[in-house]
Amino acid sequence: MKKAIVASALGLTLLVSQTARAAEPVKETAALAPGKPAGVRDAALHAPLWIWVAGIGFIALGVALAANSGGGNSTGSTTATSL
Repeated sequence: MKKAIVASALGLTLLVSQTARAAEPVKETAALAPGKPAGVRDAALHAPLWIWVAGIGFIALGVALAANSGGGNSTGSTTATSL
């Protein structure tokens, strides 16, 4: 069951990221002007959609795996000893 969930999540993430990448228009960018800021702050604030979708998918996958790993399916046995 876990393998199916992980495989589905990874497949969906890859599909969505490729679809989002294909939907973005190709932008022609000019070289940076000397002495001007490079726009790192703007780039950090405006990540592409596929990065957000992939990040949320990985967080959801991590939560699902963490919740599933503590299922309490241990069948521990106890033995009684007499003195």
